[in-house]
Amino acid sequence: MATVFVAHVKLSWGQEADYLIANDVEPGLASRRDRGDNDWNAVMLNALINVPVAPYLKDNRVTPPIATGLVTSLTAVEAGPATAKLLRTRSQFIMAEMWQKQDVSVDATFLHHDHPQLSQSQIRADVDYWLNHRRHPLITLITKWRIRLQLARVKKEK
Repeated sequence: MATVFVAHVKLSWGQEADYLIANDVEPGLASRRDRGDNDWNAVMLNALINVPVAPYLKDNRVTPPIATGLVTSLTAVEAGPATAKLLRTRSQFIMAEMWQKQDVSVDATFLHHDHPQLSQSQIRADVDYWLNHRRHPLITLITKWRIRLQLARVKKEK
């Protein structure tokens, strides 16, 4: 069985979920762990990371909403049926020692990548929450509405 990395992520509106770490981030973590580095997961702890907050459609015609969460723990586990059901994080993340020293604009500019405008708004609101503890209820409400729409699309697909 292969080893995968599971991040426990907290979102700005309080929801928490487990995610598989993005495929292109896994090799770096595996290398640190395999070298016997007892602090192999430190790079990800308290990092800000982009995550899909709804499932992807099979045909990928609509990208799910993306938010920026805080990694509260990271574990290495054997891949199996339980991990197969988890969504994967996106590749964009900022280590705690970096995002805490930068301002909202710098962090959000890096994290918003090429995501759709509404996801970019959520990412910026999330970064503002994590840095300055400011809530953005309207943006969060729009994201939750987008989550419901995506879940309805996924259900219709089945």
